[in-house]
Amino acid sequence: MSGTLERASRAAPWSLAAKAIRFVFSMGTSMLVVRLLPAEEYGVLAIVRTIVLFAGALAGFGLGNALNRFLPERETRKSGSRDFFTGCLALQGAGWAFFTVLVFVLRGPIDRMYGSPIGTPLLAGVALLSGNMLFQLVGLALTATFRTKRLAFLQGALSAAVLFITWGALRAGWGVIGVLASASLPYLAVGVWAILRLRPTLAGGSTPPEWKRLFRYALPLAAIQILNLITWQQSETLLLGHFRGPVEAGIFDIAYRIPQLLLAFVPETIWPIVLAAFVEVYTRDRRRIEEMVGHYFRVLFLLVTPITLFGALYGDLLIQVLYGAERALSGSYARIFFIIFHFSFFGTPFSMALYLIEKTWVNLVLAAVFAVINLGLDLILIPRYGLPGAIPPVAIAIGISPLLRWAALRNLHGPVPIPWAFLGRCYAASASLVLLYPLRSLAGNAWGFGLLLLLAAVVLAAAFRFARPIGPEERLLFERSNLPGKRWIEWWLGSTGIPR
Repeated sequence: MSGTLERASRAAPWSLAAKAIRFVFSMGTSMLVVRLLPAEEYGVLAIVRTIVLFAGALAGFGLGNALNRFLPERETRKSGSRDFFTGCLALQGAGWAFFTVLVFVLRGPIDRMYGSPIGTPLLAGVALLSGNMLFQLVGLALTATFRTKRLAFLQGALSAAVLFITWGALRAGWGVIGVLASASLPYLAVGVWAILRLRPTLAGGSTPPEWKRLFRYALPLAAIQILNLITWQQSETLLLGHFRGPVEAGIFDIAYRIPQLLLAFVPETIWPIVLAAFVEVYTRDRRRIEEMVGHYFRVLFLLVTPITLFGALYGDLLIQVLYGAERALSGSYARIFFIIFHFSFFGTPFSMALYLIEKTWVNLVLAAVFAVINLGLDLILIPRYGLPGAIPPVAIAIGISPLLRWAALRNLHGPVPIPWAFLGRCYAASASLVLLYPLRSLAGNAWGFGLLLLLAAVVLAAAFRFARPIGPEERLLFERSNLPGKRWIEWWLGSTGIPR
């Protein structure tokens, strides 16, 4: 195993632990916010959060991606890491200051655009963005230098702090601004502390940052990030808020957020080990890209297919249990989004392969195409149909993304097969969840839904043991990884005997 892959493999369990802890506490925070904020205020919060995401992407200049790419290189050379990190921090700080001033000036027009007092909460959200941006940059620096154990501890502690501070802010009646402050100020405090601890450990030296090279790498990725926000981060929320008001924007936000949160957890968790493996193999033998794409399909769909099927069948019950019966309208849309988002995973391995063969511009062009289609259909359908009109644009933009990415990779590299037989076994095993459908009427409360989850786990375990989806190649990937409980995972998937 190469040094890079070995370090990434050792880091993967800590990354998994950090994401799992954050996921649990984030769900708790989400439940508090949705249950304790009135529908109108939650809609305002959804609109503000979405705009803040765009502001953060624009203010960041793609420097997070650049830090992830170039900091390990400078650390290896033992020169210039500290100045590079400080420069990225200063540039992002300048971008944050610009957008804070801009929103302060535009508060009145923003209120008039939405017909609601959104300008002041938005100003608070952008001003408080400093904490999240600061900690994100620190987190990327820790990840790039494989200090994921420290990062896992910080993220877990912060997620717990956000949960309890949010509860206190809502109980005190601080509303939307209280929620925004609770989600940012802990990150600001810890980010400042972490910088004071991290910066002296980075390599010094007189090698100046290669800003031209950095921006040549970072700006296209920043553009892709902004375009992806249009397609993947609820641009519909902003338009629903404008044309239909905050309440419908809030309903859409809940329906969209839960499927995205559950399904995105998997690829974000396995990304480091898969990326390291891709780079290592491709560097040694560029003819093996088809093999790596096939492996990524297998790992990805093995994990996301059961979540998709469960969400499509029982996602509405999940919404009711988490957020209360008064949010039931979001549940039916959430079931649809579980299916829509699943189609995006057919394009994920092709997208990674395009980055690997250094065709970033192709992903940029495709991201622009998806954003134009999504936004164009939004502007046609949402003013006329409201909430139901917000679904087809997402479905169409996401539905065509795998086809166009596959066609682009085929044109630039050659045909890359999809392991349909393996995917078919995953779907067949996951379809066993249909057996529990008659129990839906018993799962309308927390205890009933907990029982449904337990039975789903038992049924899936038996179905995957029977389907035996993994073979020698996939088993080799598990052997090379450092994932916690990998022996039990292999046994569950039917490839080994009971671990001893």
